[in-house]
Amino acid sequence: MTYSITHYLTRSAALAICLAPALVYAQQQQQAAQPVPAPATTTPADSATDPAAVVIVTGVTKSTTKKNATFSINTLSGEEIQRLAPMSTADMLANFPGIYSEGGSAGEASNNITVRGLPVTGGYRFAPQLVDGLPAYEEPEAPFMNNDVFIRDDLMTESVELVKGGPGGILYSNGLGATVNHVTRTGGDRLAGGYKVEYADYGFLRQDAFISGPLAPNLTGAVGGFYRRSDGVRDTGYTADRGGQVRGNLVYTSNDRKTTARADVLVINDRTAFYQNLPISVPRFANPGTPANPTAISQGSIEPLGIDFAHGTTASQYNRRFNMIGEYGSRTVDQADGIHPNFKMFTLGGSHEFANGWKVSSGLRHTTGSNGFNAVFTGNDTATSTNFLDARYQNDVISPAHGAALGCNLTNVKLVGFFNVPASNACASFANISREDFIKRYAKASGVAGRYLNDGSPVPASANLNFMIPFIADTEARSTSLDLKTQKSFNLKGTHDLTFGVYKSRYDYAPNFQQALLVSDVSNQSRLVDLIAVDAQGNQVGPSLTQGGAILPGWGGFVSKIRGDGNAAYLLDHWETMGSKLKMDVGVRWQNLKADVARRDRNVITDLTPAGVVPGSVQDTTADNEVSLPGEARKLKEKYHGFGWSIGGNYSFSKALAVYGLASDSFRLPSLQDLNDLSTANLTVVNGQPVRVSAVEHIRQYEIGLRYLTRGFGASVATFYNNFSPRSSINVYRDINSSACGTQGGVTQINSCPEVAQLYERGVQNIGAEVELSWRPAAVAGLELKGNVVMQNPKVNGANYTITQEDKDPQGIITGYHYVQVSEDGRRPRRLPKVMVNLMPSFDLKPLTDIPLSLYGQYQYYGNRFSEATDSNVTLYPSYHIINAGAQYQLSERWSAHLHVANLTNQLSFTEGDPLFNDLLSPDGSRNRGVARPLFGRTMRFSLTYMF
Repeated sequence: MTYSITHYLTRSAALAICLAPALVYAQQQQQAAQPVPAPATTTPADSATDPAAVVIVTGVTKSTTKKNATFSINTLSGEEIQRLAPMSTADMLANFPGIYSEGGSAGEASNNITVRGLPVTGGYRFAPQLVDGLPAYEEPEAPFMNNDVFIRDDLMTESVELVKGGPGGILYSNGLGATVNHVTRTGGDRLAGGYKVEYADYGFLRQDAFISGPLAPNLTGAVGGFYRRSDGVRDTGYTADRGGQVRGNLVYTSNDRKTTARADVLVINDRTAFYQNLPISVPRFANPGTPANPTAISQGSIEPLGIDFAHGTTASQYNRRFNMIGEYGSRTVDQADGIHPNFKMFTLGGSHEFANGWKVSSGLRHTTGSNGFNAVFTGNDTATSTNFLDARYQNDVISPAHGAALGCNLTNVKLVGFFNVPASNACASFANISREDFIKRYAKASGVAGRYLNDGSPVPASANLNFMIPFIADTEARSTSLDLKTQKSFNLKGTHDLTFGVYKSRYDYAPNFQQALLVSDVSNQSRLVDLIAVDAQGNQVGPSLTQGGAILPGWGGFVSKIRGDGNAAYLLDHWETMGSKLKMDVGVRWQNLKADVARRDRNVITDLTPAGVVPGSVQDTTADNEVSLPGEARKLKEKYHGFGWSIGGNYSFSKALAVYGLASDSFRLPSLQDLNDLSTANLTVVNGQPVRVSAVEHIRQYEIGLRYLTRGFGASVATFYNNFSPRSSINVYRDINSSACGTQGGVTQINSCPEVAQLYERGVQNIGAEVELSWRPAAVAGLELKGNVVMQNPKVNGANYTITQEDKDPQGIITGYHYVQVSEDGRRPRRLPKVMVNLMPSFDLKPLTDIPLSLYGQYQYYGNRFSEATDSNVTLYPSYHIINAGAQYQLSERWSAHLHVANLTNQLSFTEGDPLFNDLLSPDGSRNRGVARPLFGRTMRFSLTYMF
């Protein structure tokens, strides 16, 4: 079923209008009645002036302050998030020390983050996203459904809290590295609401709204959301982002405040563009990078290949739509659908405190819907059209036809379409014929020509061409999580708050993934290209090589159905003694997972030439000759379990000063990525012997820290050590020396060689420090200097394996293969900086000048990063920085204006990139080429907000 976000926003607006009179009436009734005593709370303003008073609700079984926490905790209030104006969830998380988010450079969703040096695997594997203490979706790492597709922070977000390790791995599933909790606004005892309209200089228009307050003496409500349209921060030539979400809640609290009940609903239907790597060129280098002498990229020497780094993209109005072929027939894919989460999330929760001191609480969440992943990745084949088309002639016309001739496959379409086949004794004529003689004697086609798909004009020699690789996935998913816990307070050498909980989860995941291979020029408005073989006069010979710009319109992928069924039990004791100066958190968690997987790889190569089309004729195309259809299902049914523990303590020397320490051992059960890859199968044959693969990951963490928090000065310093023990990995490569390998024209056909399975592990050890500082000098009222610094030294432990690489001649023709022994041992994990800095000064002019204007800036620095951890073709990407700045002006008591400039200096750099190879040259041959994902260029955003 398709849900219209406009429909839901209209209903939400109507609901808000209907609720408003009730909220006002309830407020008037409450003011007239005897007020119910309420516990003291900390307002956002109070928290802003007194960091020690910031109350946290994540990683704890009772509310506590940041200063008194026994573990690493970081927070951002809703007001701080609005000021930072993050473009994405990843952008927002980059403000937490220890998180590297790769700049959110993929767009508003489907970005990657990593925590304290844990391996960058893609997505949020080690950092599950919670909404009000329950997972948005049970499994945070799912192919083509990153955990952030469920999360859109808006005016309904009260705060975001992040726990690193410790009790996060006890109270929540998959909290191996960090647990991020997005806390939602609820109704208070007074009517409140807000509306924000925001515009950006890239055709971006967004509207946020919420309304909250009392509905009855014991009942409050809140509802809100956002809707946004955008042309895209990169120039796609079409509406790149459109959609939004609506969410609301009702909260019941009894008169004695011992019983609470809560119901939440969230509906999201959003589309966001997914931006990928762009072609780059760097100064020529002769030898591949090594650990001792890596290929170090200088920021000032990187040049674009046809596409602007700041605002360019491979996507355009000319390649927005393309066709794919499969078991379903033919379909048109629209890149504008982008990352498309369409989910409903229903949550029920409540608690009751009994007279004897026992307390029972529970939370139940059901998430259901679908996610679309429509992204086009960039190939690393940028070349002049002359060289690119010649490579197609050599590799896509001559090589397969020559191989068919040598094998006496006289019905091969490329052989009969592009070459003259003797009417008699053809096999004898072709026997052992050299490539050169085959072309000289029998070729009808003398080359390959390119025609732009949109207007049929020829591709000029001055143009550059490249491959683009669509990744198209439609995923149906649902998840149900139940957290039930009971708590009891008692005195024994101090005060204990003992919590015992049980957790149940069930989730279904059904992705349908298919790839294609497109041909495109490389320009700021890239156009798809059709390829045809031509004779010396430029006339088409035989079938076209492409169909609608696709040389392979249905190439690889999988269709899977996965069900996970999990159970967990945990125990956590919060103990306060020595007059509450010493606080301890001690906990354990056991969890299991029963997985049921059926995966059908798209490995059945099928000729889908339509009936009535003569194979090899000019009406034919070779694009539909090798379509990958789903094959037989491979299945996995297995059970996994893990056990973890955590011990943490905090000692307060004074109201402002405390020290804490933490030791924990957390675990990570197989993710949906692991299950879908069948990488946790029970038995795997290695060196002829079946071995059981270790499927559960563990991390041992030690941390000590100091916190000094006052209204004028705050400091948090932490040192940590992580030892990550991964599950076993299987590396599969081809035995190119086997006698079973087939050959054509003297070249090994690698896919005919037997596979070899190799067992290895890739652990990571990391030692580091995190420093958070804030200072509000009394001599300069309104000035605040705050920031954080992270220093770390992650290193890979193990990971030695074998791969095969192609041998090519100067024309790019494959002539054979060779082995490469790869080692990552002792190297820094890929895409991880050693140093990260985030400085955020601000100056509120009102205390000194009575002008209601606040100015702020932000400086983010990330150290250099390796593209991969391997010891071959070692490539080091440069450090970079981003400067953001803005101003907030209070127009009146209720109205405010906000101007935010991101990447103020239009800094050029790259958040990730592929290794560079010394034999891959730029189109003119003077430089080397590669692909990397650049930072977004400078953007400006302006908003008006009305709050009451």
